Amino acid sequence: MTKKILKELLKAVAIIALSSLPYIHDVITIRGGDFPSWVPDLGIETFLTNSDGDVLGFSSYRVFLYTFLIHLFAHIGYAGWFFEAKNKLYRPFLLVPVALSLYQIIIILSDYRGSDLNEPHIKIVLTIVISSLLAINFFLNNKKTINTHLLKHKNSLKTKKPLQTEEKNI
Repeated sequence: MTKKILKELLKAVAIIALSSLPYIHDVITIRGGDFPSWVPDLGIETFLTNSDGDVLGFSSYRVFLYTFLIHLFAHIGYAGWFFEAKNKLYRPFLLVPVALSLYQIIIILSDYRGSDLNEPHIKIVLTIVISSLLAINFFLNNKKTINTHLLKHKNSLKTKKPLQTEEKNI
């Protein structure tokens, strides 16, 4: 019983920690680019800064952290939803946002934000390709599951006639 409570408590703490990812940049950096005195200097900002003073293509470490962590936040959320959606028909299609958010994280970390790989038309093509491949795979390999699901929900797919009521003159 105690292990189960501890496990649920750890899940709650993880969810709270993940929810704070987009705001960590406000905690560990000060507007203007400095760090509070309590933040240790691990040399990460210096390592990521190029000769132009940009941090992986961003104007500051603070902006880099915000952008990176907000994309990481979304990616973890979609991946978590994917793992929680067992036995759901839509589960394979959650791989689309998982793949696209991972793609964006890789673009950010590899400093390709200014390249053609970050252009909207590339992302749209990726979305269409990934979605199409998942749909083809899903419908070819899950005919029995789809038929079972459709038969189970057959009555819910029928359109119902609207209720006929008499209008009263006012």
